[in-house]
Amino acid sequence: MIQDDTRQTIKFVAWVIGLIIIAFFVSIAIFYAAGSKSRGNDQKIAELARSKTPITNISKYYHLDRGTSSYAINGTNKKGKGYYFIYLPNLKKAYLYPAKRGVSEANIKNEFKSSHSNATINHINLGWYKGEAVWEVAYKKPNGNLGYTLYEFKDGNDISEVDNL
Repeated sequence: MIQDDTRQTIKFVAWVIGLIIIAFFVSIAIFYAAGSKSRGNDQKIAELARSKTPITNISKYYHLDRGTSSYAINGTNKKGKGYYFIYLPNLKKAYLYPAKRGVSEANIKNEFKSSHSNATINHINLGWYKGEAVWEVAYKKPNGNLGYTLYEFKDGNDISEVDNL
């Protein structure tokens, strides 16, 4: 027969394990709910791009929020011609750019690396800033400081640099 102390210890451990399991599932639900708006906007922009533009194949999604929330995609039409599509959900506006009329992500990456050789790129996003399409490069410097640089989509000019975020 199990003694009372042992029984109470088993009961306590069972409660702790149960609470850990509940906390695990609650945290999954919270993170899922937090990302649902972004997933919904990705689906919405894909649907808009396929129905209103020549884009049929989507290769990459972007999100930028620099005062104006914007979602963008990189894709191609049936013939393989490249396009960038930017959607501003709060303003309900969209912009379509042929890839040849702007600077590609790869070119921006190379431009950034040539002028910031010691920095590590965290991510590159396409979006909307002050009425124009821009590329944002978020990076980390060797000293640990974070920064971002904005480049104009049309010509790749560096328009903003902020360090020590």
